[in-house]
Amino acid sequence: TLLEGYGATETSPVISVNTHEFNRPGSTGKVLPNIQVRIENFETGKDCAPREIGKIMVKGPSVMNGYYDDPEQTAEVLKDGWYNTGDMGYFDEDGYLFHAGRFKRFAKIGGEMVSLVKVENILEKYLPQGVSCCVVEIMDEKKGSYIVATVSREVNKTEILRKMMNDLPVIALPRQFLVIDNLPMMGTGKIDFRTVTKMVQEIMNSQGSGN
Repeated sequence: TLLEGYGATETSPVISVNTHEFNRPGSTGKVLPNIQVRIENFETGKDCAPREIGKIMVKGPSVMNGYYDDPEQTAEVLKDGWYNTGDMGYFDEDGYLFHAGRFKRFAKIGGEMVSLVKVENILEKYLPQGVSCCVVEIMDEKKGSYIVATVSREVNKTEILRKMMNDLPVIALPRQFLVIDNLPMMGTGKIDFRTVTKMVQEIMNSQGSGN
């Protein structure tokens, strides 16, 4: 029997787990003893109600004190002992924790939370064979956040967007397509979306607008 759990290296590493006695399919189980988990509202910072998705925050003796020789990164994820996992999730009414994706791979577009992974998966369906892609959020002070799709070679953007409209709302469609021949990769073999985001932001800044 497979029983799902949830954790992070920074939490040594388990946070919650399903057991034979207490389990709920689709959840990551109940939080372990001596560990505190709260679901924080994205905007207000207050605790979320049951089934309301927010940031997963963790506190307890198993949470790290910080990253070695990196106070800036530590300050980004630790505040008053609470570790910001970078993940989104929610509790149900019975206290089972559900994981809802990585917060860093979500974008707030027009007041709505859009999954960049979902947009990426839809885009991949319609790309020619052998074309890689990475979808990122770009911030624009005047026009707000918008989505940019990077692809490893030129594609028929009009045709692809037309097909994507069957699967996604208009706010989730990429506003721009950029060609980056060699998309940066991580050691795991996955595209490094953080580096891609920086590259795209620099390109947008150099163009002076998001048009």
